[in-house]
Amino acid sequence: MDCLEFRRLAGADPQHPDAAVLEHAAGCPRCAGYLRQTLELDRHILAALSVPVPPRHAGRATGSAVPGLDRRRWYALAASIVAGVLVGSLLWVGGPRNSLAQDVLAHMDHEPEALVVTTTPADDAVLGRVLERGRIRLRPEVGTVSYANSCRFRGRTVPHLVVQTDGGPVTVMVLRNEPLDAPVRFAEERFAGTIVPAGPGSIAVIGTGDAELEQITERVLAAVDWGQD
Repeated sequence: MDCLEFRRLAGADPQHPDAAVLEHAAGCPRCAGYLRQTLELDRHILAALSVPVPPRHAGRATGSAVPGLDRRRWYALAASIVAGVLVGSLLWVGGPRNSLAQDVLAHMDHEPEALVVTTTPADDAVLGRVLERGRIRLRPEVGTVSYANSCRFRGRTVPHLVVQTDGGPVTVMVLRNEPLDAPVRFAEERFAGTIVPAGPGSIAVIGTGDAELEQITERVLAAVDWGQD
């Protein structure tokens, strides 16, 4: 299970996570935090729905609002509906750029072995296949590419590269079908990054706090050739 699938399942029913969800949370601190926040949101909603009924309406409010559901299950159902509306509203207001940054960060957990300091470049044949599949070319000034893979991201295959820099390894994801109107910057406990408009889509550059992302991003933008669309 990857982090995106975890969030889909955990958000659907945070009160009753299955074994696969709990197993993933045990090995992923970010997703464990997401589950805790989701449960806390549910608790707040349940508390809000548990406001006492005014005496004049008590006779009408007894029993379940839906046949076959006891009060506790009705509150849980209502909480899930309200939570869904709240989350949907946040995603709508935040727009696709915020969710894109979240998905990029979630993808970083898929291949942690790629983020090692090394002077060994990726195999030329492997790098060539990744670039060809992504329909891009890479100029030498990008620096040493130590890792290259074709990854599934938002239902598409994208080039996932790691470039070695003085500040440590930096991840580059070339997102052909994710256009942006303006750059997006983001940060969390382990990573900081930026997603910039480029060609027919965008490019995500993610590093640690020691990496000079602005300079690296400029170098990557100059090195990526989108070829013919």
